[in-house]
Amino acid sequence: MAVSRNTPVVKAMVLIRRPRDGALLVSEHTDPALAPFQRPLGGHVEFGEYALETVHRELREEIGQDLTGARLLGVLENIFQWHDAAQHEIVFVFAAAFADDSAYDISAQEIRDEPDGHTRVIWRPADETSPPLYPVGVADLVARAG
Repeated sequence: MAVSRNTPVVKAMVLIRRPRDGALLVSEHTDPALAPFQRPLGGHVEFGEYALETVHRELREEIGQDLTGARLLGVLENIFQWHDAAQHEIVFVFAAAFADDSAYDISAQEIRDEPDGHTRVIWRPADETSPPLYPVGVADLVARAG
């Protein structure tokens, strides 16, 4: 998707907590300065698609899983530097559960539709504070969601 640097991007992400220990499902990334960070799974809202539809589509594309009980927790606005350019994203953040309980037993996996094939999905321990969790404000939504 070609996006002007001056155009805000709309995204939708989903917080999935593992029932037995409260761990959060995240993807691992590295910023341009090679600092690691983590994010909940999700992606760009396509034109004509509702944010709720996006989280369902993205989880099927990224890890082949269906969701149940998705509910909106909040909307975050994130302005940051990426590859020497200012970025602006508006992120709808949902909480949901896996439709298939066996999905909670997967310890780590690669994102299926990632172009470089090197983005891992892992369980972040509930009390983890490093690496940072983005977008800014999502940790507060995690805490409120319980």
